[in-house]
Amino acid sequence: MNRRRSLAAWFKNLKLAHKLILVNCLLILIPVTAMGLYTFNRFQKTMKENVGKYQLQTVKQLSLNLDTYMNELNRLTLSPYAHKEIMDFIASYREPGQPLTLKEIGTLNSFISSIFLNGRVDIVGVSLYGEKGASYVVLPESQYMTTYKLDESAEWLKKAKEQFGQPTFITPHELQTASGVYYRVLSIARELRSFETGQTLGYIVIDIDPSAVRNILMQSNPGKEESLYVIDARGAEVVRREDDDRIVTGGQPLSGDGILQVDGDGRHPMQVAYVTSDVTGWTMVHAVSVEHLMKDSVRVRNSIALAMAVCLGLAMLLSVVIAYRITNPLRILSRLMRKVEKGDLQVTFPVTSRDEIGLVGNTFNTMVSKLSELGYLLYETEIREKDAQIAALQSKINPHFLYNTLGSISMFAELEGSREIVTMANNLSRLMRYSLSRHNETVTLREELHHVNGYMSIQKIRYEDRITFEQAVDDSVLDCRVLPLTIQPMVENAINHGLERGIGSGRIRLAAAEANGVLIISIEDDGIGLNSEELEALRRRLATSRELGGKSGNGLLNVHRRIVLYFGEPYGLQLESEPNRGFKVILTMPAKREG
Repeated sequence: MNRRRSLAAWFKNLKLAHKLILVNCLLILIPVTAMGLYTFNRFQKTMKENVGKYQLQTVKQLSLNLDTYMNELNRLTLSPYAHKEIMDFIASYREPGQPLTLKEIGTLNSFISSIFLNGRVDIVGVSLYGEKGASYVVLPESQYMTTYKLDESAEWLKKAKEQFGQPTFITPHELQTASGVYYRVLSIARELRSFETGQTLGYIVIDIDPSAVRNILMQSNPGKEESLYVIDARGAEVVRREDDDRIVTGGQPLSGDGILQVDGDGRHPMQVAYVTSDVTGWTMVHAVSVEHLMKDSVRVRNSIALAMAVCLGLAMLLSVVIAYRITNPLRILSRLMRKVEKGDLQVTFPVTSRDEIGLVGNTFNTMVSKLSELGYLLYETEIREKDAQIAALQSKINPHFLYNTLGSISMFAELEGSREIVTMANNLSRLMRYSLSRHNETVTLREELHHVNGYMSIQKIRYEDRITFEQAVDDSVLDCRVLPLTIQPMVENAINHGLERGIGSGRIRLAAAEANGVLIISIEDDGIGLNSEELEALRRRLATSRELGGKSGNGLLNVHRRIVLYFGEPYGLQLESEPNRGFKVILTMPAKREG
């Protein structure tokens, strides 16, 4: 289990190109190897079957040749029936040692000569035996002899009697001539019977040289690795090749025809094809080592292996090329990401496709663009904050002096009975304290509205009855957090640009409510308003400009940029206006409260 987990972890940590190469190689190697093994095994099995059929066919042909040869000898054993004098001689009664007459000698010699006719060098000897003592035997290097007597215990004689006139094929045995020389021969014997009575008259035996049968075996030109021999019904050897003494069947009797596999010498299995002759009852056996038999399949196997190796090599090479081409954009993207990580935002991924990598590349380019923009915004915020700090420092040269001065003005005005001056001085003092104090990042809407009310108190005294200021603020939003000095500049903008340019009195309406988690603050006047071109131009400036507003920093742009920088793009200012029908500013901020 641990080994499997470590292997999975190793694969997981591989580079993508290496994973693709490994997976492709496995997907190619496993099927091709399985296909190659299956193909070779099928080829080997088919080849073995076909070779076995050819081997069996060859053995059948050799067996047929041997049967033809034996049938020729069989016909020779029937020749006594064609010579009445020979049959009379075999049927005659002979005393032991009784000499032949000249006529008998001539007749017998003529008969033997007819058997040896046409140069039958394969026939070694011919023997005629009568049941009543007649005999005529011709052996190699000997004159004819008439003194041979039937050995009633001879194996071949017993078999001949059992065949009832059919030929008996005698396996190799030793034949001794009159001079004492031994010859190894094969023999064919036949019981001779009377046509009239059917009684056994005698026997004819023809001895042949085993080399004649051996020559028939050699007609197939067997190689040194092949064993070719003939066995009888008991599994004993009849004849074999002179240069090979292997009997791979080990004395096991075989019958019929077929193919089998034996161990051979224990190291090299042998494939054996055998056919049993219907004429002789002998079985011809051909054995060859499976290794030699399948030597061509080894060449085919090597050829298949070489072809597979070449194909696998080419496929793997192509897999490597394709894997690196596929992952090359990812490597480029990885290098660009490392540059971005180090702070280089002036990079662009070359998008050349619409696949997943192309989509990732587009997203990366968008991300870098956003990062660059956010970096600029951060830089802008820092600059604005520094400017504000400098302005605050400049305005706080001696704030206590200003506050004390305003307090003295208020006191003298009250002594003189001027309530307007007292109100203006006190409100101006509070406005300065609110503007110059170090606020937190946000204040409550209640605090911001208190500041706006102080400002409007001063403006009402200034403009007398020309300005009507209305408020419609839900109590539920008074504790919402807002940026300081965001509403008062909008009210000031309504007075300066909406009402001051007009004729007669004007109205300013401030409303605040919450909708879907968003705090919505609207400042609306009924001044001269803006035409559509001016309104669109102002909206474009809000959307695209990075300026901080006017010199005081309290313009529409200033407030919008502060809200966007602090709360994000969805929030800020929205403008609505029509010519001579007023101007409306809508501020949106998240409806957040303390805690």
